[in-house]
Order: sequence, then C-alpha cells, then structure tokens
Amino acid sequence: MNPHLSQIPPSLIRSINARKRPGDIDLGLGEPTLRPDPAPFETALAWVREHGCPYSPNAGFPALRDAIAAYLPLPGATRDHVCVTVGSEEALFLAIKTVVDPARHEVLVVEPCYLAYPKICRMEGIRHRMVALRPEEGFRPRADLVLDALRPETRLIVINSPANPTGRVWPAEELEALARGLEGRSEPVYVLSDEVYRELYFTSSPARSIAEWHPHTLLAGSLSKSSALTGLRLGWLAGPREAVEGAVKVHQFVNTAADTFAQRVALEHLRDPASLGAHRPAYAATREVLLSAADRHGVDLLPPEGAFYALVRLPLPLAADSVAAAERLLEEVRVVTVPGRAFGESGEGWLRLSWVAPPEALEEGVRRIGAWLEGG
Repeated sequence: MNPHLSQIPPSLIRSINARKRPGDIDLGLGEPTLRPDPAPFETALAWVREHGCPYSPNAGFPALRDAIAAYLPLPGATRDHVCVTVGSEEALFLAIKTVVDPARHEVLVVEPCYLAYPKICRMEGIRHRMVALRPEEGFRPRADLVLDALRPETRLIVINSPANPTGRVWPAEELEALARGLEGRSEPVYVLSDEVYRELYFTSSPARSIAEWHPHTLLAGSLSKSSALTGLRLGWLAGPREAVEGAVKVHQFVNTAADTFAQRVALEHLRDPASLGAHRPAYAATREVLLSAADRHGVDLLPPEGAFYALVRLPLPLAADSVAAAERLLEEVRVVTVPGRAFGESGEGWLRLSWVAPPEALEEGVRRIGAWLEGG
C-alpha cells in the first residue's frame, strides 16, 4: 500500500452524512436541491444523436475551452489556457501535481478550508502548512497572514473565494495586497484559487479573482454548485499556458478526457454566461430565511457573503469538540451538520450549515439547533 494513503483520514463530511436517516433534516452535504435547467441536456442529446459520443481532445472540445476562457477573469486567456476536467476536484489535483516539485517545494493552504487541498498534498508526498484565518475576526480573509507565512520554498498558495465553509469572500483590496506581496520573487509563487462558488455571491458586487492582479494564478471552477450540476462532474483548470500544458499531460494519463456529453451540456450553459447566475436570486432569498431564523432562535452564525454555507459558533463546553457536538445534534434532534474540525484546526468550536434545503426545512432545522444549544 502507498504509505501516504494511510496518513489520510476519511472525510468527516461524508461519514456524518452516511448516518443520515429518513426524516432527518439535512444541513450537512453541499448538495443543491434546486433543479438544473433541462434545455442544455436536450441540446446536448440532439448533438449526440447527430455526432455520436466520441472522445474529445484531451484538453476538451475547443469550443468549450473558448467559452470558458471568455467567461473567466483571466487576462488574455484563450483555449490554450484551459483544461476541461472531471469536476473541480480533478482541477485541484492537476494544479498541485503540475506546479509543485515534492523534492523542493511546499504548499500553503488557507483555512478553514475544504480539506481536499491538504489531503491531495499528503497523497502526493508534498509538504504543506496551514495558514489559519482568525475566528475572533469572523475568519476575515487577510493577505498579511498569508504573506507572513511565506518561505523560500513556498511554491503554491491555495485560497477559496467565495469560501467553503466560512461563506466569506476575499475583498478586492486583500487580493491586490496578496498579489503585490508575491511580486519579484526569484521563483514565482502560484496561487490556486478555487472559485467553484464564483456565481453565488451576496455582496453588492460580484466576487473578484486574484487572477485580475497575479499572473501566476491557477483557477479551478465548475458548474456543480452554481447550476445544480454536481453529478455532471464537469470542471476546469485555467491559468498560465505552460502550467496548463503540464496539467493536460497529467489529465490525459488519469482520465484521457472529460465526458463528452457533459462537455456538450457545459457548452450550452457557457454560451449564455448569465445563466450561470440564474440560481443566485433563489439562494439570496433562502439566505434571508437563514438569517431571520438564526436571529429568532438565538443561533450565533457568521452571515455568509457567498457560497451556501454558514458557520455556527458553539458555546462552551460544546466548543471543545465539534465532532461530538455534530453527532449529538444528529442523534438527539435529527439535524445533520458538519463539525468545524472537518475544515482544519481553526474550525474547531464551530458547526457548518449547508443552507440548500427547502426554506421550511431550513427554518425547522435552525429552530431545532437553537433549542438544542440552549438546552445543551
């Protein structure tokens, strides 16, 4: 067995979700309950009737890569700057595998975060360190914390905006400060920006991207969350041409190419980029249900600026063990949540709510959480 694998614990998110029973209120898994637009599927099926279902080029169909390049905030991007992947998870793997030399480099991961980032590093035998945002500041993104953690061997920084699990959005001024701080290094430091929730923002203007300021940016994205297409498994990695060329080489050995039918569906979505934000008004309304319910039932949570997650602060003594708190909440009041520890040490003392449930279920789930916290 690969010794690196034995060091990787199973997913806490999935292990809690596996214990869900019929009738439980699911505020755990980040699985949209909205339905996708069927029209792109119908158009893709018509294409398959005419053309069959052949392999695409390794990097993806040129028309889709053109559409992704036009959609992304990547200055000067063309199809040669894009690799179509099997979901954004593969994009993360390709980025880390391609630009990091395990013998010389390390990776910085900003947390709380989706723990696939450090787990991929561990699987590949890559040194990595966590840079924790501060819970007392509501996990506000801060460039200075990241820049202070840099070492000569730092090759890649991983950020996520809008963020899972915090719901925070990196402000433009912090992204610009991070880019300025990375200028002039003898060996460039790449930033891998996970922007899978790019279309789900609730700030006054869209979420900005580090790619607007930093030329050594790798963008991971997909249609999974914004368009309720988690099962389509269609994503992309975009960035500097030389890095993407290396990523395509890894991609062709791992997957040959992404699913042809999924690519045709994605192309129809990206021909009308405005459609990618079609679900945002529904989520904005659900967010108001969440905030109102939390206020009424005394649940202390961080108001989300993006994505569809919120962190709930656990009071003492529950804050000492978020896993035990999540397990008790499931068993005693039948609400599925995710322990903050699933997102790194800085997440301990918190629970993550995924607020994609129908509004009435969300309201009832928050009510039960508030009552349980008051009595616990």
